[in-house]
Amino acid sequence: MAWRDFLELNLSSRVVVFDTTLRDGEQTAGAALKPDDKVRLAEALADLGVDVVEAGFPPVSAGESSAIKEITAMGLGSKICVLSRCEKSDIDSAAKVNPDWIHVFIATSDIHLQHKLKLSRDQALEKAVSAVEYAKSFGFTVHFSAEDATRTELPFLLKVFKAVEEAGADSIDIPDTVGTAVPPAMKKITAEVVKAVKIPVAVHCHDDFGLAVANSLAGVEAGAEIVHATVNGIGERAGNASLEEIVASLRFLYGVDTSIRLEKIYRVSRLVEKLMGIVVPKNKAIVGDNAFAHESGIHVHGILGNPTTYEPVMPEVFGRRRRIVFGKHSGIHGLEAFLREYGFTVDRDKVSQILWRIKDYADAGGKVSEETVLSFAQDVYGRRSMHRSYVRNLFLMLAGNSFKAQVDLMVAGEPVSGDGEGPSSVEAALNAVSNALKKIAEFRVEDLKIHAPLVGHHSSEAEVVVSSKGVEFVGRGIGADPALAVVAAFTSAAHQIMFDSRRLEAE
Repeated sequence: MAWRDFLELNLSSRVVVFDTTLRDGEQTAGAALKPDDKVRLAEALADLGVDVVEAGFPPVSAGESSAIKEITAMGLGSKICVLSRCEKSDIDSAAKVNPDWIHVFIATSDIHLQHKLKLSRDQALEKAVSAVEYAKSFGFTVHFSAEDATRTELPFLLKVFKAVEEAGADSIDIPDTVGTAVPPAMKKITAEVVKAVKIPVAVHCHDDFGLAVANSLAGVEAGAEIVHATVNGIGERAGNASLEEIVASLRFLYGVDTSIRLEKIYRVSRLVEKLMGIVVPKNKAIVGDNAFAHESGIHVHGILGNPTTYEPVMPEVFGRRRRIVFGKHSGIHGLEAFLREYGFTVDRDKVSQILWRIKDYADAGGKVSEETVLSFAQDVYGRRSMHRSYVRNLFLMLAGNSFKAQVDLMVAGEPVSGDGEGPSSVEAALNAVSNALKKIAEFRVEDLKIHAPLVGHHSSEAEVVVSSKGVEFVGRGIGADPALAVVAAFTSAAHQIMFDSRRLEAE
């Protein structure tokens, strides 16, 4: 549903997405991109449909400047922007990398002026105007930010924005730099700024109190036409407003369009996660592992009847797939549907026995995989599913400075084995299972993710995305250690490839 017809809102028909993953996102503690990775992400963001890619801050390093220059020369569909303080030297550095936009900023709050910049309000205003005029002399599209705007006295903030507009700024930005705004305040500030100037207004919100997305949307409600965001919400301290949450909310809750290709969001999210080394929480909206996963019996029953009962948007919209998870909250309807897929006739008494085994296993702290459920089914029904694929054996050995692995698998009724080695047990197992599966199916590994608890008896989880003949398959596995989880995940993916191939042959 779109709330625009229910609420009185000053909404733009289309919001411009200003992505700062490569600049503010890279300022996440511990994150750093190699120049080649920065270029790769810029391509992915442009392909995603981002309007403006803030590629970085040229004065940071020679590698940063070189990567930005390469990005600006690529002819991407997005406008390429660089950051600059209100200093001539920064603007000169920006000119050397030839961006489309320049994002100049200066702090305007008294706390920043007194304790960081040691400037008076008048001095800050003069530097802002001079910087905008100097940046315009290069022919840049100038985007001006008043850092810490939400802690700036509103009359002075408006004075600064009016002055830079007169100096030639093409758009202005209201940053909630330390995330202290609340949505009503962000809406009021934005409304006052929109009223005071004639150029587009942007909002840039941080997530220190978990309000970055809410504050960004409040700004849009008040007439902001540009939203700053990062993929996965990464950024300094608690991060920035999440791009995927903002664009999904705009599209489905407000009925406002953006240029983002929603079906590509998940793939870009995973790329950012991998290259930045910042793990996405499982319960993260839109892109988290559990965003479209269901365990509760009540929910699964509803999903099986009609997915809209518990999914406001279908997972395929974001390049995702629905996942039914088994555990102590599982119900009989989801289990029956699963057993039918594996060739078991539905016997309510037998299914109930399996369900209680699942619940007992989960109550003891075990994570329930599909393989676990099929093992219970084999015991209760007295036979093995002809469709079943599973890990028969994984043998690992440390040999000098490397690990060696041997795997024996059953994939859709076909036994296969393979050997591999690597610097870790996981890599050795990965190479072994890849060598085994290549004997029966052609595939390419697109992505691999592992959740491996360090302590306790909880099992590790792995997810692998493989492609075969242009089709992607997602395999998931659970194991006592990460190596076994990886092997189980690949076996699951191979199972799907084999059955898809047999289905096509039968048609």
